[in-house]
Amino acid sequence: MARYLITGGCGFIGRHLTSALLGDGHDVTVLDDLSSGDPAKLPSTAHLEEGCVTDADKLAKLAEDADGMFHLAAIASIAAAEANLERAHAVNAGGAENAVAAAVRSHIPLVLISSAAVYGAAGPEAVSETYPCLPLSAYGADKLQSEHYATEAAQNGGPGGKRLAATIVRPFNVYGPGQDSGSPYAGVISRFIAAALSGAPLRVNGDGNQSRDFIFIDDLIGLLTACVSRTRPGTLIVNGCTGTATSVKVLASEIGRICGGDIRTEPGLERSGGVAHSLGNPGRAAEIFGFRARIELAEGLRRTFNWQKGTTLQ
Repeated sequence: MARYLITGGCGFIGRHLTSALLGDGHDVTVLDDLSSGDPAKLPSTAHLEEGCVTDADKLAKLAEDADGMFHLAAIASIAAAEANLERAHAVNAGGAENAVAAAVRSHIPLVLISSAAVYGAAGPEAVSETYPCLPLSAYGADKLQSEHYATEAAQNGGPGGKRLAATIVRPFNVYGPGQDSGSPYAGVISRFIAAALSGAPLRVNGDGNQSRDFIFIDDLIGLLTACVSRTRPGTLIVNGCTGTATSVKVLASEIGRICGGDIRTEPGLERSGGVAHSLGNPGRAAEIFGFRARIELAEGLRRTFNWQKGTTLQ
């Protein structure tokens, strides 16, 4: 049994990761400021510490009792980040800097959750981890800065000359049961399903040809748990993706098929300056960890729809 520290463990990905680690017999401590996560949904056997990753001393103290750390805590909504850039930078970049320092100090491996937002407008081709990173948002820039903190500590070491063992994961569009459709952090899938269940039209921005690489939550968790086994010093960056692109209008059609009813769509705003296409190359994760996403989009949507339907009817 190992002891793991998860920052941001009350969030969507964090709760699923906590459940998976507990199910494997590990001990889990969660650090979360509860600004967006729901502690009531956290497994009761997890140890919850209320606090923010901007508190370097608290984070370092918790890391002392851990065998490994997953750093997920972030202000993940681009809109929320843009609304308070100073706070978002303190949490997203500053929090990562603190997590890196704590991991180095306690000499434990770190799995740092970055984002596909670091790639910016990469175009319709699948991007590998060596693709130039040109983020378009402050959130993406902060995530890239977080990666730099980890890379520097892995190359140059920290106090006592200890070099960090860091695995950086860049998730693409994560979805699945447990994602709150009413949250500003919600993805297009949970919002579309919520609209379908309420009989409202699905709002499709632009021409609907913009595409994303949607990865089911169980698949991403499988990758994250594989990453923590890597303990040798240095930095490894892997995409958390499927390698398959789905357009928004195809997504809307597929959700309509699963709902079994007449789904209406309505045009939304034509957004300028955004990312039209986002698609990852899963090759490195497959080569190093033997990981490939297993849940097809149709199956993942079905599971997510059934969960949201059950929650709506409660």
